[in-house]
Amino acid sequence: MLIKKIVCEIDDANAEAFAKAQSQWGALSHISGFIKQAGGWRKTIGGPLTAEIISVWENREAYDHFMENEHDVIYEESGQKSTLYSIEVELTQVDADGATCLFENREIEYEPGWTVIKA
Repeated sequence: MLIKKIVCEIDDANAEAFAKAQSQWGALSHISGFIKQAGGWRKTIGGPLTAEIISVWENREAYDHFMENEHDVIYEESGQKSTLYSIEVELTQVDADGATCLFENREIEYEPGWTVIKA
């Protein structure tokens, strides 16, 4: 499995717009090789807000196909780019056991509208 961890810093003024844009990623549910995505706000004190999103893919090939063919359309349509202060993306290969606890981070206040599950 391939895990994609996305960490975004958001200015307070853009938090609502970012959250609304993040909830528009439902199209992922129909992408071949996609398994699940969830995220929310990291509990931080001071500074910009931090959003963390984790997505799980069957393999690197499925993820690469998505990035080459569907990602930019969803990203542009959501309008999310204008809400970001910064973004970091990390990719990691794990086995199925390694993916079981990914969505149990107590430092994240998960947003139900950001969760997408394979259709």
